[in-house]
Amino acid sequence: MAKIICITTGLTGILNASFELVERLVKDGHEVIYAAPRKVKERVELQKIEFRQLPEIPLDPGPALPPLEGPFVKMSRLWYKINNAAARKKRAVENINPIAFTKLLEEESPDLLIVDIELHEYIFRVHGMGIPFVLLSQWFSLWDQPGLPYLLNETIPGQGWKGSRWAIQFNWLWIRWKRWWTFTRKKCYTVGTDRRSVLLDFAKKENFPLQYIRKNFWPGPFTYDHLPVISMTALEMEFPHPIRPQLTYVGPMVNASRKELAPNKKTLDDLEEIFQRRKQTNAALIYCSVSTLSNGDLNFIKKLLLAVKNKQDWILVIGMGGLLVEEVLGTLPENVFAFSYVPQLKILAEADCSINHGGIHTINECIFYKVPMLVYSGKKSDQNGCAARVHYHGLGLMADKDQDNVEEIKKNIHEVLTNSSFKREVEQMNIRFLKYKKDICLERVINGFLKPESLTKEPK
Repeated sequence: MAKIICITTGLTGILNASFELVERLVKDGHEVIYAAPRKVKERVELQKIEFRQLPEIPLDPGPALPPLEGPFVKMSRLWYKINNAAARKKRAVENINPIAFTKLLEEESPDLLIVDIELHEYIFRVHGMGIPFVLLSQWFSLWDQPGLPYLLNETIPGQGWKGSRWAIQFNWLWIRWKRWWTFTRKKCYTVGTDRRSVLLDFAKKENFPLQYIRKNFWPGPFTYDHLPVISMTALEMEFPHPIRPQLTYVGPMVNASRKELAPNKKTLDDLEEIFQRRKQTNAALIYCSVSTLSNGDLNFIKKLLLAVKNKQDWILVIGMGGLLVEEVLGTLPENVFAFSYVPQLKILAEADCSINHGGIHTINECIFYKVPMLVYSGKKSDQNGCAARVHYHGLGLMADKDQDNVEEIKKNIHEVLTNSSFKREVEQMNIRFLKYKKDICLERVINGFLKPESLTKEPK
């Protein structure tokens, strides 16, 4: 049995997915400790997983400026940064030094570390300590490969001029330039104490090979070449492209038995009544999940309400992501039910259609429960790319929340509910998802990173 430490950012999506990952490794006989810089101790320990709290990571590591007054404050700040550049850079690097992380590794002496691909300070430090590690990704492929669109784009290969091979490659060049310009401006404005510049200084201090870093693609500071990565996605959901070396797909991680914090009893009772009503009337159950609610999202929800109004053969349930329903939506049509929070897995197990913003973990959960999708991308992070893959593989439709009117939304819902090909393709993808677990892909990959002696040693 090996001792493994799994460290993620603690954000909800990757947190829920990693619960399944940890559970599988524990069932495979390993001791697993979970750690995160976010305060998720209660949620992790609710799953009966041992947890270690790490300090919050400073997203702005630059030292605070002294109070400056006068008619030229902005110029004074810049002048202060320039005059004190070396000292401020040194202090910024000290600010991101992961001391608690290092102490955790020294105390626990793990045989393997699974570390979130976005936790760059930890990656640089563990590389220098010589402990075996593998990077954990929740994304589809982030790397520039022939025929593969940038993940933040809604482009589908082979569709329209944007999907042509030359246009995809040109877009990568454009993205590189935009990212370079964005980072250069930040570096100049902070005089080298922006997070990205400080991380590069820290990487040099840790003797991390800078040629492993791809600097200009992903919205976060870096992606990596030449380091092993496991992706909690399915290769079958990707666009066709050459696979990056040392990238292994271990399949989506959906823990259907995960425990939620104190579910609201009234919400659960209301959902049971909705499920009973749906069975009695044979209505289609549509589930819309909202993770954020910008003005654009609110406008979309209002259009959605009008689209389902008076459709007695449709029942719409909206999960508001913690927002207060009455303050945001007002009076609802009689076939619409909105909740501040709804247990997503519970309702997906009953749903006929999911309307979502294109979050990868929601998409994985929809496929797990064989629910066709209407994806109105939230247009944040990887949501466009995820929506495009759903559309490309025939698992549902991709549409535009800002462009579609009420009639178009109604037409799209009808299409997803009545076109049997969507249901068929989701069921086929579900079979491929389950095969990753049946073939113990995760366990085989992780055991391949462990030294033979760690697999046979007795637990303490």
